[in-house]
Amino acid sequence: LNERGHVMDDGMIVRESETRFVLSFTSGGAANAEMWVRDWIDTWGLRVHVLDQTMSLAAINVTGPLASRLLERAGLADPPRFLGHARAEIAGVPCHVMRLSFTGEAAFELHHPIDRAVELWRALMTLGADLGIRPHGLQALFGLRLEKGHVIVGMDTELDTTPRRIGMDWAVRMEKPRFIGRAALERTAKLDDERRWMGFTMDGPAPIEGTPIWAGGAVVGNVTGSWTSPLLGKALILGWQRRTPFSERVEIDGRQAIVSPTPFYDAEGHRARA
Repeated sequence: LNERGHVMDDGMIVRESETRFVLSFTSGGAANAEMWVRDWIDTWGLRVHVLDQTMSLAAINVTGPLASRLLERAGLADPPRFLGHARAEIAGVPCHVMRLSFTGEAAFELHHPIDRAVELWRALMTLGADLGIRPHGLQALFGLRLEKGHVIVGMDTELDTTPRRIGMDWAVRMEKPRFIGRAALERTAKLDDERRWMGFTMDGPAPIEGTPIWAGGAVVGNVTGSWTSPLLGKALILGWQRRTPFSERVEIDGRQAIVSPTPFYDAEGHRARA
């Protein structure tokens, strides 16, 4: 969050020691995040050193039900638990292994020296050949994240998006005495909010991103992500309603869509924690 209580990026904060942390951000947000961190260090007069490793590290995401088995073959004897991390050699390449999931399946991010990325990639493809390993692209990644209702900052969010608007109040601990954005969230919590990002389902093919959402003869929002799920056999949609009361049934692409809770699939998150 920024000081206005708006969502500015997402990533992972890893504590390696009492005085050393590793922060990851979205691919396009690293430069802005570094500037933001440095600005607060200067504002508070802290003795903190920041090293941007974006250009020196590569990352490979190993995901799927057999990910742990593959990494055990590659030398990771004790894979970290969900939201854990470990330093280990994977197929002889030093890696910082982070256990998090954007696909909704068991997933491990392997952060490693960029000059050894091809070596690591080829080793994983060889070791996983009999497991049916396959490279996945952005379409598969976006489809899987949509089944889980995961937000993409900058695509699903707006400049003034708050956790409440995207259904992530659970991620905010207001009982903490201090954090950036706390005062703004406390102040705006008392106000009505006419915007919500939510899930929809409909029959047939998914509409394109940006399609208007209609209710009561008026445009009330827009689609930010959509996917025709082969698993669930229907179109899954994420998008905004910007008028209250929020409608339970809307029209998208000339068809009826129903507001549906997210995640659309594996709501308890068992697969990501497997």
